[in-house]
Amino acid sequence: MKEITPVQVHLTTTINQDGQSQSFHFDEAGQLVAFNDHQHYLRYTEHQHGVATPVQFKLLTDTVRLSRQGVPETDFLFDQTQATASRYHTQYGDIDLRVVTKELQKEVDWADHSGQVKIHYQLHSQGMMVGEYQLRLQFNV
Repeated sequence: MKEITPVQVHLTTTINQDGQSQSFHFDEAGQLVAFNDHQHYLRYTEHQHGVATPVQFKLLTDTVRLSRQGVPETDFLFDQTQATASRYHTQYGDIDLRVVTKELQKEVDWADHSGQVKIHYQLHSQGMMVGEYQLRLQFNV
Protein backbone atom coordinates (compact mmCIF):
# COMPACT_ATOMS: atom_id res chain seq x y z
CA MET A 1 0.00 0.00 0.00
CA LYS A 2 1.24 3.48 -0.87
CA GLU A 3 0.23 6.62 1.00
CA ILE A 4 1.15 10.08 -0.32
CA THR A 5 0.81 13.16 1.89
CA PRO A 6 1.49 16.72 0.66
CA VAL A 7 3.98 18.51 2.94
CA GLN A 8 5.97 21.73 3.11
CA VAL A 9 9.74 21.23 2.98
CA HIS A 10 12.27 23.62 4.51
CA LEU A 11 15.93 22.89 3.76
CA THR A 12 19.08 24.77 4.72
CA THR A 13 22.46 23.56 3.52
CA THR A 14 25.76 25.08 4.61
CA ILE A 15 28.86 24.27 2.57
CA ASN A 16 32.43 24.86 3.75
CA GLN A 17 35.07 24.46 1.02
CA ASP A 18 38.54 25.97 0.75
CA GLY A 19 37.96 28.33 3.68
CA GLN A 20 34.74 29.68 2.11
CA SER A 21 31.24 29.19 3.51
CA GLN A 22 27.95 29.31 1.59
CA SER A 23 24.39 28.69 2.72
CA PHE A 24 21.39 27.78 0.60
CA HIS A 25 17.74 27.86 1.72
CA PHE A 26 14.81 26.16 0.04
CA ASP A 27 11.11 26.28 0.90
CA GLU A 28 9.28 23.90 -1.39
CA ALA A 29 6.06 21.91 -1.67
CA GLY A 30 6.74 18.20 -1.43
CA GLN A 31 5.33 14.76 -0.71
CA LEU A 32 5.86 12.33 2.11
CA VAL A 33 5.46 8.87 0.60
CA ALA A 34 4.98 5.74 2.73
CA PHE A 35 5.09 2.22 1.28
CA ASN A 36 3.57 -0.48 3.50
CA ASP A 37 4.16 1.67 6.62
CA HIS A 38 7.88 0.88 6.72
CA GLN A 39 9.52 2.61 3.75
CA HIS A 40 9.37 6.40 3.86
CA TYR A 41 10.45 8.91 1.23
CA LEU A 42 10.38 12.69 1.19
CA ARG A 43 10.19 14.02 -2.37
CA TYR A 44 10.24 17.58 -3.65
CA THR A 45 11.70 19.73 -6.42
CA GLU A 46 14.33 22.38 -5.67
CA HIS A 47 14.06 25.58 -7.69
CA GLN A 48 17.27 27.58 -8.03
CA HIS A 49 18.35 30.01 -10.76
CA GLY A 50 15.55 28.87 -13.06
CA VAL A 51 16.51 25.18 -12.75
CA ALA A 52 14.16 22.58 -11.25
CA THR A 53 15.94 19.63 -9.58
CA PRO A 54 14.00 16.59 -8.29
CA VAL A 55 15.20 15.56 -4.81
CA GLN A 56 14.40 12.49 -2.75
CA PHE A 57 15.31 11.57 0.83
CA LYS A 58 14.83 7.91 1.75
CA LEU A 59 14.34 7.94 5.53
CA LEU A 60 15.51 4.61 6.94
CA THR A 61 15.86 3.54 10.58
CA ASP A 62 19.59 4.27 11.00
CA THR A 63 20.52 5.87 7.68
CA VAL A 64 19.29 8.46 5.18
CA ARG A 65 19.80 8.35 1.41
CA LEU A 66 19.79 11.61 -0.56
CA SER A 67 19.24 11.46 -4.32
CA ARG A 68 19.26 14.52 -6.57
CA GLN A 69 18.48 14.24 -10.28
CA GLY A 70 20.05 16.77 -12.60
CA VAL A 71 23.49 18.19 -13.25
CA PRO A 72 25.29 17.27 -11.16
CA GLU A 73 23.51 14.09 -10.08
CA THR A 74 24.10 12.88 -6.54
CA ASP A 75 23.26 9.77 -4.53
CA PHE A 76 24.63 9.91 -0.98
CA LEU A 77 24.06 7.38 1.80
CA PHE A 78 24.51 8.91 5.26
CA ASP A 79 25.53 6.30 7.84
CA GLN A 80 27.18 7.29 11.13
CA THR A 81 28.64 3.81 11.62
CA GLN A 82 30.77 3.79 8.45
CA ALA A 83 31.95 5.83 5.50
CA THR A 84 30.04 5.12 2.30
CA ALA A 85 31.11 5.24 -1.34
CA SER A 86 29.37 7.41 -3.89
CA ARG A 87 29.79 8.86 -7.35
CA TYR A 88 29.16 12.46 -8.23
CA HIS A 89 27.86 12.50 -11.80
CA THR A 90 28.80 15.70 -13.66
CA GLN A 91 28.66 16.73 -17.31
CA TYR A 92 32.45 16.19 -17.39
CA GLY A 93 32.36 12.66 -15.97
CA ASP A 94 32.04 10.83 -12.68
CA ILE A 95 33.97 11.65 -9.52
CA ASP A 96 34.41 8.93 -6.87
CA LEU A 97 33.56 10.22 -3.40
CA ARG A 98 33.60 8.93 0.15
CA VAL A 99 30.83 10.22 2.40
CA VAL A 100 31.83 10.52 6.07
CA THR A 101 28.80 11.19 8.27
CA LYS A 102 29.81 13.04 11.43
CA GLU A 103 26.28 13.51 12.79
CA LEU A 104 22.87 12.13 11.82
CA GLN A 105 19.80 13.11 13.83
CA LYS A 106 16.30 12.26 12.76
CA GLU A 107 13.06 13.03 14.58
CA VAL A 108 9.96 12.00 12.67
CA ASP A 109 6.30 11.66 13.62
CA TRP A 110 4.88 9.51 10.83
CA ALA A 111 1.31 9.84 12.11
CA ASP A 112 1.60 13.65 12.09
CA HIS A 113 3.50 13.67 8.77
CA SER A 114 6.22 15.91 10.18
CA GLY A 115 9.83 15.75 11.17
CA GLN A 116 13.33 17.07 10.97
CA VAL A 117 16.66 15.69 9.88
CA LYS A 118 20.10 17.09 10.70
CA ILE A 119 23.15 15.78 8.91
CA HIS A 120 26.76 16.93 9.27
CA TYR A 121 29.04 15.23 6.76
CA GLN A 122 32.28 15.45 4.83
CA LEU A 123 33.02 14.50 1.25
CA HIS A 124 36.44 13.04 0.41
CA SER A 125 37.97 12.38 -3.00
CA GLN A 126 41.31 10.73 -3.67
CA GLY A 127 42.18 10.83 0.04
CA MET A 128 41.51 14.56 0.44
CA MET A 129 38.54 16.30 2.03
CA VAL A 130 36.57 18.15 -0.65
CA GLY A 131 34.25 19.93 1.75
CA GLU A 132 32.24 19.87 4.94
CA TYR A 133 28.46 20.16 4.84
CA GLN A 134 25.57 20.70 7.22
CA LEU A 135 22.05 19.92 6.14
CA ARG A 136 18.91 20.87 8.10
CA LEU A 137 15.66 19.49 6.74
CA GLN A 138 12.18 20.07 8.17
CA PHE A 139 8.85 18.96 6.79
CA ASN A 140 5.25 19.22 7.92
CA VAL A 141 1.69 19.23 6.62
